[in-house]
Amino acid sequence: MSKVVTVVAFVVLYLQSSVLFAQIDGECEGESCAFQKPTVVWLRPPELGIEGSGVSITSGPIYDVMVYLSKHLHDYEHQFEAYPIKRAWSLVQHQQSAQKVYCFYGAAYREERAEWGHYSQPTSINLPLLIVARNALQPSLKNELDTAQSQPTQGYFESISLRALLQQNLRTVLYNDVNNVYADTVEQWATKNNVVRLNGLGKDLGMHTIALLKSGRIDFGYVGHRELSALPEEELDMLNVYQITELSQKLRGTKRVLCSKNELGQAVTHDLDKALSHIMSRPMESQTLRDINFAADGYPLFLKPIFDNRWKEYLLN
Repeated sequence: MSKVVTVVAFVVLYLQSSVLFAQIDGECEGESCAFQKPTVVWLRPPELGIEGSGVSITSGPIYDVMVYLSKHLHDYEHQFEAYPIKRAWSLVQHQQSAQKVYCFYGAAYREERAEWGHYSQPTSINLPLLIVARNALQPSLKNELDTAQSQPTQGYFESISLRALLQQNLRTVLYNDVNNVYADTVEQWATKNNVVRLNGLGKDLGMHTIALLKSGRIDFGYVGHRELSALPEEELDMLNVYQITELSQKLRGTKRVLCSKNELGQAVTHDLDKALSHIMSRPMESQTLRDINFAADGYPLFLKPIFDNRWKEYLLN
């Protein structure tokens, strides 16, 4: 082989290896970028039912919903990762890249978050929220309106008013950096005597709330069906479960996706909204999304007709 041929072959191999190492390192330049899809990193806090390795989520009911939605976003690669809530918000707010965007799945809409993130449309709907207590709870007799509204919903749990409970100085817990409809409702009547404020510390918050109830540190707390379904029967029998009067009747969309406020984040939420419109307009796909959402929330089967009816109502509206 001549020296000229040898030099040319060396140059070609060098250029190929340079491109390869650049792509492995997560960077690309020039035309090579046209063949590399941007990556969407779906974020969730550590919670019951999530399984994986390190920060990567590889299975679980919530994972199934994220994967189903991601399969309708064909122009992106997808990763699924779990971080404590404060870390997850920080990634959405501060990690900026043209080829990777962080998106929190399951976010509630907040105006202040819209200042640093792009929201998708809701991907699910609500059922009445539950509170759990060690001892039976009684609404205040002074609140006639609450008493009138505290009638059991057919096939569901007895209703009780948050306002009445908090006005009796019964204690609940709110977690820092966790803003949801329960926290918003409690804050209306919160005092230093009826609310314990804690850091989530990367734990499943529902199970942590149950531990606080057992220790007597709080009198009642917000717990989801998924956590309740994981309890042994003897532990569940020791708890009193109620639906929240103020959060039972109104139908609303839930579980939005919140992405970083950059061009890629805007593109992902726009494409997800288009995908949701496609899914909801096709009965079979809509039913699939409905059913995996029902499973992800850990609802018992006797609530399936209520959930299905609410899903249908949400689509009509």
